[in-house]
Amino acid sequence: MDSPNILLVVLDTARASRVYDPDLMPNLNRFAEEGAEYTNAYTTAPWSLPSHASLFTGEYTSEHRIHADAPQFTPDTTPLAARLGAVGYRTLAYSNNFWVSPSFGFDTGFDSYRVGWELFEGGEGFAEVGKKHTDLVGQLRAFAPKLLSRAGVKTLANALYLVTLWDYYDSGARRTTRRAKQWVAGSDDPFFAFLNYHEPHLDYDPPDGYVDELTPDDTTPPAAGDVNQEAWAYVTGEAEMDESDFRRLRLLYDAELRYLDRRLGELFDALEREGELSETLVVVTSDHGENLGDHDLMGHQYCLYDTLTHVPLIIRGPGVDPGTRDGHVELRDVYPTLLAAAGVEPEIPAQRDLRADPDRELVGAEYWTPPRPTSELRSTYGELPERVRKFDRGLQAVRTDEWKLVLGTDGSTRLYNIAQDPGEQTDVSRDNPTVVEELSAELESRFDPITADETRTDPEVSSVVTNRLEELGYL
Repeated sequence: MDSPNILLVVLDTARASRVYDPDLMPNLNRFAEEGAEYTNAYTTAPWSLPSHASLFTGEYTSEHRIHADAPQFTPDTTPLAARLGAVGYRTLAYSNNFWVSPSFGFDTGFDSYRVGWELFEGGEGFAEVGKKHTDLVGQLRAFAPKLLSRAGVKTLANALYLVTLWDYYDSGARRTTRRAKQWVAGSDDPFFAFLNYHEPHLDYDPPDGYVDELTPDDTTPPAAGDVNQEAWAYVTGEAEMDESDFRRLRLLYDAELRYLDRRLGELFDALEREGELSETLVVVTSDHGENLGDHDLMGHQYCLYDTLTHVPLIIRGPGVDPGTRDGHVELRDVYPTLLAAAGVEPEIPAQRDLRADPDRELVGAEYWTPPRPTSELRSTYGELPERVRKFDRGLQAVRTDEWKLVLGTDGSTRLYNIAQDPGEQTDVSRDNPTVVEELSAELESRFDPITADETRTDPEVSSVVTNRLEELGYL
């Protein structure tokens, strides 16, 4: 092969500290032993939509400008799949994340883009059938005209799958892995496959047995319903949680990762059986981390703490020397790295190839606008605590080995001495004005100011996507 296969795997919402635990994820960590492990990799945004946009374009949010108020993936930069497809790659995707779907334009450049909540490609309108009509008569009336179309059987199958089975066992990992194993046995052309595994995302409800494996002998294994899993209910004070609650929540979260590790092992074994592993550049990462009671937060909104921005990054395959890389890198560096591996010139020559072991002196992240503003929280949960009322703001951050500066559109400034305070507990901005000034200049030179997008248009999103995002708490 002139160019390697490329497999890009995103473990949605996976914290770096948990992924790198060999006791928790033994298959992935064994796989990483023959690759490069980037222990200081950072995402460019703390949630899925802008983070995946950066992954596919190599740009910050202020460059691609895709965020909660402008959610359609229509970047000026040619997306990764389109660039690889132009040089002969089969481009295939399977996503279980409702944000990272054709509804928001992420299928751009892919030959085939499958989503976990559809059993078959080609069905029509199953979202409206399955979600807008809860009574049998209404469903039958909605089905009737659709069943007469060419895609009628697929429409029926997709609707039934949506309302009964699609997330019954897991969040899609089993079917995703099975389809990926079929892809690797395809044609002689090199492939680019993107997989989004959604298991570590709320709600944490791992298949039977995985929680038992991780629960201490003197503790009763928690069930998914034993602890509050509504992030906004906790943040607003509607649901009270103590440390024992978060211990149970962390066990459920870890069990999701343990289960996902099994599926990753199956995927890597399939690559080896097909003789493709040595010819495939495999990238395993996450779009962002998760707060599990950290900083009095839950989920992945409203902040740019390392609990959300520090992500795992493992690269194994042709041109990659095994070993640990301690230098700071950014998730957007994956874009030029994969283009370079395929022999494609990046549109921005200054971007870095991770295989050359770059070390950024400074990494950055942005949070342009919350997908759920406090006005919506107030309508659901009533009067909000003062600290929550401050969450309607954009944030931009830069980080070095020693310092981290976070500036808010509300005029807030927070500085953390990462070397002495890795948990980012104490703001030391008043004591270090020179550091604030220097890092503020770096931040302003790196990012465009956060502004309202006056020209944005809302994408046409099916009701299944809207309803699911509401269930997940984004809308």
